[in-house]
Amino acid sequence: MTTVVLWVSNLEKSVKFYRALFDCQTPYVSEAFASVSNRENEVLLHLMPVEHRSEPSLGENNPIKPVFEVPSIAKAQLAAGQNGGHIKSQTQEHEAWVYADGNDPDGNVIQVREHF
Repeated sequence: MTTVVLWVSNLEKSVKFYRALFDCQTPYVSEAFASVSNRENEVLLHLMPVEHRSEPSLGENNPIKPVFEVPSIAKAQLAAGQNGGHIKSQTQEHEAWVYADGNDPDGNVIQVREHF
């Protein structure tokens, strides 16, 4: 299981996004923290203090890019698009995996991968 901690500016929107991406039915959510998971992935979302919130910086040159295993990149693209994020249509193959880059609603750069 991959576990990643992310700081977010909108906890409700981020929970909705990762819940759809992971097909998670029962996330744990409190006032300033949430845990959203499935068998392969877990994301721990911490609400960023107001004084540190800003517009997201999107792009490939970020210092971290968590990779989440998904059963279908096509389903991940749909789930992301419906919940404030985006998964690119361009994919790359490496060994037994297909990868696609994207971002969550807060602009955190992510990658999803599907086993083929």
